Amino acid sequence: MTAPDDSGFTEDDLSGPVIDRRTTVKLLAAAGVTGLAGCTGGDGGSGGDGGSTDSTEDTQSGDSTASSGSMGGRLSAGWFTGSIDVLDPPYISVGQYFQIAANVFNGLVTLKKDLTVRGDLAKDWTVENDGKTIRFNLREGVKFHNGDEFTAEDVKYTINRTISEEAPAASKLGTLKPVDEDGVVVDDDYTVTLNFEQAMAPALIYLTRGPGRAATIVSKTAIEEMGAEEYSIKPVGTGPFKVSEHEVGSKLTLDKNEEYFETDDDGNQLPYLDGIDVRPIPEAATLVNALRSGDIDFANLVPLQNLDRIEESDGVSASVAPGVNWYGLAMNQRRDIFSSREARMGIAKVIDNEKFIETAYFGNALAAKGPINKATNWVYREDKPDDQAYDMEAGKQLIEEAGISGESFSILVTQGDTRAAKAMRQQLNAAGFQVELEQVTSSTYWERYEKGDYDTTISGSVGDPDPDQSLYNFYRLPDEDGVWNWVNFQDQQVHDLLSEQRQALDREERKQILQQLEDRLIEQVPHAYLVHQNDIAALSDSVSNFTHIPFMRDLSQVMLDG
Repeated sequence: MTAPDDSGFTEDDLSGPVIDRRTTVKLLAAAGVTGLAGCTGGDGGSGGDGGSTDSTEDTQSGDSTASSGSMGGRLSAGWFTGSIDVLDPPYISVGQYFQIAANVFNGLVTLKKDLTVRGDLAKDWTVENDGKTIRFNLREGVKFHNGDEFTAEDVKYTINRTISEEAPAASKLGTLKPVDEDGVVVDDDYTVTLNFEQAMAPALIYLTRGPGRAATIVSKTAIEEMGAEEYSIKPVGTGPFKVSEHEVGSKLTLDKNEEYFETDDDGNQLPYLDGIDVRPIPEAATLVNALRSGDIDFANLVPLQNLDRIEESDGVSASVAPGVNWYGLAMNQRRDIFSSREARMGIAKVIDNEKFIETAYFGNALAAKGPINKATNWVYREDKPDDQAYDMEAGKQLIEEAGISGESFSILVTQGDTRAAKAMRQQLNAAGFQVELEQVTSSTYWERYEKGDYDTTISGSVGDPDPDQSLYNFYRLPDEDGVWNWVNFQDQQVHDLLSEQRQALDREERKQILQQLEDRLIEQVPHAYLVHQNDIAALSDSVSNFTHIPFMRDLSQVMLDG
């Protein structure tokens, strides 16, 4: 047994093929994911603030055997979006896109429902060199969807591509040595070694298959043959389902990967389904009606304002997990009207969050004072600074002092998803502004938002259980890792604190830094923080074996009855 490092872990603790629950919980704490500890086991559901239930059986690949439903059949799924534009993992910045991609790809390791880290494409691993080196022994015989064999070279290519092309996911590997300086070493076809500049126990969490992860393995051959643009739409992975057809904005067809390596405890090959037919549905009412009428079996996301319709319907149910997110009014600081802190603070203070939640979400959300969500309970505080608290008189005074009284601007919004924007417009117009909605397609929305071609919009972090994931890319300086800093927020103190909290492996030390960081964000108002939403999916009674891990939509063990 090796001696523990400064983070309290021994190398034996962190080595594979399985990391026990106690050690994994510590890892999650170090990575900031502690809030999931109470919501990934048990019955898979949590009432949360939305007050719904999850009646599905909680099983997960490799953890248990299905006891209901039958094998085969095709799942008809509705995705609450106008289109699914990107499925190339390191370039995905929209949470709903990764919910699809996670069924097409694998990572080196994976996090199971019982909170153990287990191998995914890696069957075993060892931690060496005082925690600075992780050596992975890979599965043999794994095939990509195009028939190519998966090897250690694919791991190196994936990581090098993510970093060299400065993809958004590259920030997860910020402490890895340069790839060409022994950061990633291919020892043989089925052994690969990662070397870090400093010990980083949470690295194993960031190497799991999940949203925003940097080692979701892609196919070098497929990318070179297809080109990056086509691969982005019809990628080739090793996962349980393969993309057979994709008409962006119309339909997405996933078929069973007949050569998938994973089986259940009885030796039955996964996935159980023959395939999944995904239809983008941007209108909330249309999505709910399709589920209630039986046109679809599964909805990846139910807007909170439509939750009551699901709960009142026969034959369908909601599945609720704590939301690992934050949403706010994004104010584009490239626009003169939002360039001063006083102006942004004035706008924040004329917004009544509780009224906004009642109007936009029928009360089914939690008011946000800052960006750190309640599910991340180890760092969350109820007593956050109230700088942005509703105070119409004080807000109007700040607005007047900033010289923006009566100004005109727009809220960029996707078609069919306007309720929250309309509720926001109502409050801002009541404060004396002249606000209009600018409705565009989902594709146009993300193109314009990323380019900074907008005045305001309601957005935020959708599925990032680690505070680093929900803050780092959003608020680092735009030309230094702030790949999602689309509000053009520039604050050196925030930039430095984001770097500092990454290096703090001690949980209490990191907590203090993160809370100081949150205080600064509340004070500087890059967003007027609005709400934290629960993560709600919905399914018909014919669907069984869906495990609801917050934000994820793993369909590899889903079955259809009858």
